[in-house]
Amino acid sequence: MLRRPFRPTWPMVLTVLALASHDPARATQVQPLTLPELVQRSATIVHGTVQETHTAWEDGRARLYTYVTVSPLELMKGNSPAGRTITFRQLGGRDGDRIVYVPGTPRFSPKQEVLLFLTGNDGAGYPQVMGIFQGALRPASGAGGLRRVEGITPGAAGSLLPEKAKGPGQPAPASVLGGSFGDFMERIRILVRDQAAGAAR
Repeated sequence: MLRRPFRPTWPMVLTVLALASHDPARATQVQPLTLPELVQRSATIVHGTVQETHTAWEDGRARLYTYVTVSPLELMKGNSPAGRTITFRQLGGRDGDRIVYVPGTPRFSPKQEVLLFLTGNDGAGYPQVMGIFQGALRPASGAGGLRRVEGITPGAAGSLLPEKAKGPGQPAPASVLGGSFGDFMERIRILVRDQAAGAAR
């Protein structure tokens, strides 16, 4: 009996982009950072809600970008006019039946609560997520109703290193993922304030 070849009910083209590597696993590797280092290197840190996402082709349809607009609940670092949204972009996305996938990139959806560490603006005037996925976090429900912080993609968990204690006998700040979202936010506020004060000296 002849087997009929499988034909999907609708056509789809999947393109996988491996950044700087032909190995998708290696393409998602980023330099592990402590939270103070991530705060220091980020141009913008914002806690907010995703309003909308859309995709657009650039460079003569050579690159597909996803644009994500966030309504800030708290702008923790950076400058943005009061009441204004922040739009960033990331390489890849879906346009009809065409999917361009960059391994490790987080997926965003409207009404999603996020905590983002963003780069400065790229050549087109848009920031991007630090370390592809490293700077894309969110609150998640934990035991007893406690909100804990987690990465939007699994790779974020290993990309943030524990902080070192400031001195002998002093505990290290609790800043690794999985802890209290509220404590994590407060630690960021302290770091932004301390780093700004240090830069002003």
